Order: sequence, then structure tokens, then C-alpha cells
Amino acid sequence: FHPDTDLSGTIARLFIYPVKSCAGIEVQQALLTETGLDLDRAWMVVDANGVFLSQRTLPRMALIRPQLKSDEMVLKAPGMLALHVAIDAVEAPATVTVWRDTVPAWDMGAIAAQWCTDFLGQPCRLVRFDPEVRRLSSLEWTGGQEVTNQFADGFPLLVTSEASLQEFNRRLAAAGHDPVDRGP
Repeated sequence: FHPDTDLSGTIARLFIYPVKSCAGIEVQQALLTETGLDLDRAWMVVDANGVFLSQRTLPRMALIRPQLKSDEMVLKAPGMLALHVAIDAVEAPATVTVWRDTVPAWDMGAIAAQWCTDFLGQPCRLVRFDPEVRRLSSLEWTGGQEVTNQFADGFPLLVTSEASLQEFNRRLAAAGHDPVDRGP
């Protein structure tokens, strides 16, 4: 950190991902909390053993599109009726694993579990991060700083630049691949 260096930037687009590994939502503004942007990766889909699921093994998760309303999150997916999940209600305590961390969480109930199971084709449950829990990012990644997050892989905020996206797309084109967008 160099206090005499003037760093500034402009946010081109802002996204939150309410459910880990599902589609994101572009927002015009977001509340920044100790654990990142409010409601970002506050929910997660877990398997029958409580271990997190992601697009790495279930690419179909990218088709789950959350929407945030004033008091609920609505999940939509192709061929499925919308699932309405109250933002401030949970059903039962749970213990879940995200990477090397096993943490207390809140199960969102049988209806949410059945919806996720039906769409993803394997037994799974939807859980909510327990706000009373303090999950730290890996100290080796944060230079020894204690940085809290919810169900995010490593950091409470992830930032990409226009320049890095352009460079990535240049490399994709050189390898004969289509460019990517910074969208959700």
C-alpha cells in the first residue's frame, strides 16, 4: 500500500451472484459489507453430504437465474416453475463444506431442495450462509490479513478490468476461440 499513490477507477458494470455458481445479476448499486456486496454468494447448493456444488462439475448451474425482489429471491431455470425463497427466512440448521471450510449454515427447506434436485438431476439442497459465522479467506492468499467472506471461493470482492478482459479475448482469438463478455 502506497498512501501517496492516487488510485482511481470507474465501475463499468456491477454484478452480484446471490447463489454461488449460478448466474449473476447486474445491479446499479450494492451495499458493501464486511463480507463483500450484500447478498453476494449468500446462498449455495450442496450435495447430499453438504458439500458445495459448482459449475466446475455441474455446468447446468449457470442456467439458474436468480432475481431479487424486496423480500424474496426468485430462482428461474429452463423447464422449471419459479422457486420463491424468502430472503429473511430459513428452515433448519445445517453444516456445509465449501472448499476446506466446514461451517454452520441454514437449510432453505424441502421445496427448495426438491427444485434444485429436479433441475440438477442429483440430490441436493439450497443453504443460506449463517451471518453469525465468521469465515475467513485463506491467509496465504490475503498476505496474512483476516478477510471475511461468505460462500465465495476466496475473496469478498472480485474485480476485473476492461484491459484484462480485452487481453483475455485477444488470447482466445489467437487460439481460435470466440470472445467472452463480462456479463453474468
